[in-house]
Amino acid sequence: MERDKERIRIVIDTNVLIGALIKDNSFKARIVKDRHFDFFFPDYGHIEIEKFRDYISTKRGKVPAAPSFDYAITFLLDSVTTVPRQLYKDQVQRAYKEMAAIDPKDTPFLALALHLESPIWSDDTHLKRQTLVPCYTTGEISRLSER
Repeated sequence: MERDKERIRIVIDTNVLIGALIKDNSFKARIVKDRHFDFFFPDYGHIEIEKFRDYISTKRGKVPAAPSFDYAITFLLDSVTTVPRQLYKDQVQRAYKEMAAIDPKDTPFLALALHLESPIWSDDTHLKRQTLVPCYTTGEISRLSER
């Protein structure tokens, strides 16, 4: 069987990407670049990453010879498909209804996961409280990558 046919589709949460951006060779960064997965990210997530630009840049600056934030985000997002809201807007209302009492800011991630019929990779425990799609932590993703 070809490797491409084995790829697992997963919606990736911003907290995972931020962790991968802080340290280029972290476990999270290596998984994002792993061709075992197809990662998807709602376009809204770029706004969240931009809010943390200074924080990420400060953390990256502590690593000698670390590439710039812009280089790192371009390199990392090369392995992630950004999906415009128009393609998953059919699931936003359903996702919001589920996330309203948990964390409404994560509605786009759940809506995209519902649209793609895919799980979410997040280390935010509150996303595990929703009941519509599986949500995997980094440790659980690690076990999936070993399959």
